[in-house]
Amino acid sequence: MKILIAFVIAMLTCTTSCLAESFASVDALYGSATVTDKSGQSSDVSLGQEISEGQTIKTASDGEVHLVTLDGGMIALRPNTEFRVDEYTAEGGSADRILMTLVKGTLRSITGWIGKHNPSAYALQTYNSTIGIRGTDHETTVILQDGADGAGTYDTVIEGATVLKTANGSTNITPGKFAFAQQGKTEPPRLLTKAPTYWAVRSLKIENRIQQRKEFLRERLERMREDRITQIKSAPILAGQ
Repeated sequence: MKILIAFVIAMLTCTTSCLAESFASVDALYGSATVTDKSGQSSDVSLGQEISEGQTIKTASDGEVHLVTLDGGMIALRPNTEFRVDEYTAEGGSADRILMTLVKGTLRSITGWIGKHNPSAYALQTYNSTIGIRGTDHETTVILQDGADGAGTYDTVIEGATVLKTANGSTNITPGKFAFAQQGKTEPPRLLTKAPTYWAVRSLKIENRIQQRKEFLRERLERMREDRITQIKSAPILAGQ
């Protein structure tokens, strides 16, 4: 909680130009991970660190990173994952937008006020598909080479609903279901009859904290949005002082 409060205070005291680039704060960290900016400069991820639009996070084989986004959502990055924030605006209005890319590996995404108020403004891209949402808690995995599971993009829903889209069509996903967009295929994504092999062998060290954080943020989501709207309105005054 202390980290989240500190992050919100920092955002409230920042000018509009600074705020426009902010995406999330590192809320929890296990193992190793690096963050790389647009210029290619890399550093180790640290607890409480601010993550900005345009940055890429890579987790090691033991790495897990939990982010709390400015709009009150969460992104949980699993081991051996590469994730990039492409576009992000969270000002509490109709211009809000979140566009992310999962290059490889797995992430769990719990949407904040953008997903709640404007779900069409949320998109998670992979190399062969795009995932859209309806106020959702979902998990996406990108496998680049065939193994126990086929290469492609997998998506499953914990709460809400998603749609997995490719150039060949789309498939709607509801809680407990898995969908798969197979690499190199011309068919639409399809629902699977059972969970992929990787699901049963996952070993996550800090996953148990997510439900509590999810509930904590959800209770405060509208207040966070209202505070953000107020902050944006007062930003020109602050910047001129």
